[in-house]
Amino acid sequence: MAAVACDTLIGRLADFAAAVRYDALPAQVVAECKRILLDSLGCAYAALGADKGRLAMQAGRDMGGPAEASVFGGQERLSAASAAFVNGELINALDFDACTIPPGHVAPYALPPLLAAGEAARAGGKRIIEAIAVAHEVCARVGSAMSHYRDLTPGQRLGFPPVTGYSSTIIGSTLACALARGMPRDLTAHAVGLAARMAPAQSMTKWIQTLPATDDKYLMAGWMAQAALQAVLLASNGYRGDVAALEGEYGFWRYMGVRKWNPRALTDGLGTDWRFPDLTIYKPYPTCRISHTVLDCLGAILADHALKPHEIENVAAYCDPHAATLPMFANTFIASAGDAAMNVAYAVSMIVHGVRSGPAWHDDATLNNDRLLAFMRKVTVLPHPRFEEMLAAEPQSRIGRVEIRARGRTFESELHYRKGSPATPRTRMADTELLEKFTHCASRAKAGSAERIAAMIFRLEQLDDIGELARIW
Repeated sequence: MAAVACDTLIGRLADFAAAVRYDALPAQVVAECKRILLDSLGCAYAALGADKGRLAMQAGRDMGGPAEASVFGGQERLSAASAAFVNGELINALDFDACTIPPGHVAPYALPPLLAAGEAARAGGKRIIEAIAVAHEVCARVGSAMSHYRDLTPGQRLGFPPVTGYSSTIIGSTLACALARGMPRDLTAHAVGLAARMAPAQSMTKWIQTLPATDDKYLMAGWMAQAALQAVLLASNGYRGDVAALEGEYGFWRYMGVRKWNPRALTDGLGTDWRFPDLTIYKPYPTCRISHTVLDCLGAILADHALKPHEIENVAAYCDPHAATLPMFANTFIASAGDAAMNVAYAVSMIVHGVRSGPAWHDDATLNNDRLLAFMRKVTVLPHPRFEEMLAAEPQSRIGRVEIRARGRTFESELHYRKGSPATPRTRMADTELLEKFTHCASRAKAGSAERIAAMIFRLEQLDDIGELARIW
């Protein structure tokens, strides 16, 4: 196979991945990789008892194949492709997973293929950390190079573009999978070129217009994980990819349907300026982050005034304009399990009724609780009038406001940043808080081994073989 020119964008990305060494990574990068892995495993454990988790597990079993890679949360080993599918679906099932913005969701697409490939190759913990870092850094940079659904036009309200999504994550996911497998630089470049052609159409805007919510979500995580793994396997067997897929007027950005392409955002400072740690947020609630500032405001009011559900006449939630204008976020009923991971009024009802954040929000009994569902009709979702202004001033801002009518008066709270955001020391989720979330998420499926799993992740660089962790996760 002919050598890949270094002057293509894919060639430069392959050079970057090949040059990454654990010992040269900044401490913040190493720490964030471990935090992302810990959080993602917890999200997967939380989903095991949910409707989508059960469906994904059964689908993975039905796919068949040799026992090559471990599935999160059980003792099962499936084919690498099947395990990547199941693990991706589990991480993303409850919308509890971390986001690196832009583009948004990364971990459910990137971690499963690199872990499956790393387990098969008996990669050490240092190599896995390198791969996680490469995945998230490249995904963040490609996301920044392309238009995003929170790009602002001066003087206009924020609206969803006709075409958007997370398909760009296949570039970083494939690089990381190849790195975990130990592929040489030129084969890695061909794998990325193949992956760029295999990326699914960006159908997120259509998905959020569709009720009830379908199980494929804004991008099917399991399929995306399989696509990255498949691209690596094809390249390792001699398939040639388009190593110029990111170049020119008709490159990846164009056929992904986006409006902007700035390749300098992809390459400037690559290898020295690590951006993803300051762009990664963690979720304290198992629901779309679109409502999280509102939920923080709501929790503060309830804590300060001890309001009871029966005392509340109505709740006005001022948040992201997307939440106020799209039925998937703003309606006051739940018609499918998928609706519960997006709906603002449902999340408000969970907080008001004291349902602990975690797997309980998605239990069948909760989803069918008439009292909890009836409260949703008291909630009105509205666009915050200063949302665009604050977002333009500070990209991490997600201003939200809550007004509760109860006891003959109105209780109010407003916050500029949501918990889990790295924007401020107050909102950044500390390791202890992530560990508490992980332990709670693991309490049903891995209660006896959660502490050991977490300890192993926090010393991941000491593992000679990622299989040591895979055998107990």
